[in-house]
Amino acid sequence: MTKTKNKKIIIILLVLLLLVLAIMAAKKHISGAKNAAAGKRPPAVQLVKVKSETINDKLTSAGRIEAKYSVDIVARVQGWIKKSYFTEGSMVKKGDLLFLIEPDNYEIAVKQAEADLKRAEADYVNAEKDLVRADELVKLDYVSKSYYDQALAKRDMTKAAVAAAKATLSNAKLNLSYTKVTAPVDGKVGKILITEGNLVDPSAGAITRLVSTTPIYAYFNVKSEDYLNFKQNQDKNLADCTVELTLSDGSAYDRKGKVEFVDNEVDPTVGTIALRATFDNPSSILVPNDYVNVTITSNKPRNVILVPQEAVQESKDGMLVYTVNAENLAIPIIIEADGQYNGKWIVTKGLKAGDKVVEKGLLSITRPNMEVVPVDMEETAEKTAQTKESQSVGTEDKETKDK
Repeated sequence: MTKTKNKKIIIILLVLLLLVLAIMAAKKHISGAKNAAAGKRPPAVQLVKVKSETINDKLTSAGRIEAKYSVDIVARVQGWIKKSYFTEGSMVKKGDLLFLIEPDNYEIAVKQAEADLKRAEADYVNAEKDLVRADELVKLDYVSKSYYDQALAKRDMTKAAVAAAKATLSNAKLNLSYTKVTAPVDGKVGKILITEGNLVDPSAGAITRLVSTTPIYAYFNVKSEDYLNFKQNQDKNLADCTVELTLSDGSAYDRKGKVEFVDNEVDPTVGTIALRATFDNPSSILVPNDYVNVTITSNKPRNVILVPQEAVQESKDGMLVYTVNAENLAIPIIIEADGQYNGKWIVTKGLKAGDKVVEKGLLSITRPNMEVVPVDMEETAEKTAQTKESQSVGTEDKETKDK
């Protein structure tokens, strides 16, 4: 009796276990079916409307600041540096005295040259008188013609000696003036490289370096094709463009510049052309050899079709976007673009204003003409705004009634 009862219990337990396993298998099958059904559901994509906008073309490039004048101050005569007259790193004006080279020897040379000139002039005066007397004696036939010729030659020699003495004096004065080393241009003077008490000459190298600060140049290079497109859109007149700088710390320079130089050839090694813009720099914020970002903005606006970069893919046939037709199928379209503007492609062929393209969800489109679920973000935003506005109006009406 007991054994029979135990067998029944075991059978019941086995039946219950089988039922549990069957239920679990059924749930797993249903879950798998649901997941499979979800996997077959068309992916959702977000659409954006292609717009026509008026833009001013831009060219952006890395650039470097250079001084208009950059001068190595070099001694033009030999001598000891006696004194310096400026503070390192200060601003100086053209003609300001920078250094004095010991002038004693050059002052002596000037005095010697002045004395030689006076002697030569005296010799010339005496020779001129001798020539006059010789001329009178020849006319009276008191002396031979050769005597006159000798007097004439002596007069000419003394005249040449006067000219040579004048040249020597001018050179001596010039060398004396070189003992005063002056600033050739307005600008900022740098570190003194050869200090007082040292012997210098033209071969000694720079005593210091002077760079002009305003106006100042920004040199930069752009790709030849970008330059060509920009120039064509600008009617070839780059002088009318506005040039802006972003400094090395990321801030914007507060003055605008002008393009005033374009090189006469493209660098064949990198395919770029060099340009130069000029800026006023009264506060010396722009420092030579500093790096900046240069942006040229056209002053001639034009109307273009713009599409976000996120909506464009690269394909073997070129640049590609997807539109969604009335049957909710993703249709590929090959487009052509002419550069970028503010993070968007400038489309020249393939799209028109008002077309809607897929901006988000592109990766879920695995093949052309597949079914998708389009979501128009602009329409959704408008409906949300309208709903909020209605709710706001309803709240205000309720508050009015409560009052």
